[in-house]
Amino acid sequence: MNISVNGAQVNFVEGKLVLAYFNVSFSAGQFPNSLSGTLQIKPEQGVSMETSQADVATVAKKLIQAMVADTASEGNN
Repeated sequence: MNISVNGAQVNFVEGKLVLAYFNVSFSAGQFPNSLSGTLQIKPEQGVSMETSQADVATVAKKLIQAMVADTASEGNN
């Protein structure tokens, strides 16, 4: 799985910079079983402005794997 942390969106809240989200793009698998897209990793998911790119990618990977597992389990019903 290829995951790229493309940047962060920050906002001023009461005069201080606050993280809104990290932009992440990903691709996995090979045609016809491939998946690609973008995600927004938000502070509610355990990241902050001090979080490293590697740690953001780890959070993204867990979210992507959870989405794939959830979709696969729905297909088995």
